[in-house]
Amino acid sequence: MSKIGATLGLVAVGAAAYVLDRARRISEEEGRPFADVLREMPDRLRSDLSTLGDDLRDAAEEGKSAAARREQEIDEDIEGIRRHGAPGAEPA
Repeated sequence: MSKIGATLGLVAVGAAAYVLDRARRISEEEGRPFADVLREMPDRLRSDLSTLGDDLRDAAEEGKSAAARREQEIDEDIEGIRRHGAPGAEPA
């Protein structure tokens, strides 16, 4: 067996394990039979893939927003230290 064949086999096994685990979680969350959820998985996966680009853009925007908020907090902390000294520091 070639390296490519072995790699593709591992990828297929990993993907199958993910799909089965996801179907199990959905089945438990929705209180539905596992077989029913498993039959719907191809449509669910297609739907997930169709929105993946939007989901990634939303996550990137949220990350940028969180970074900007943290940057502002750090700037405020630095300004406070410049004005009042570091917390717990003894005056010179």
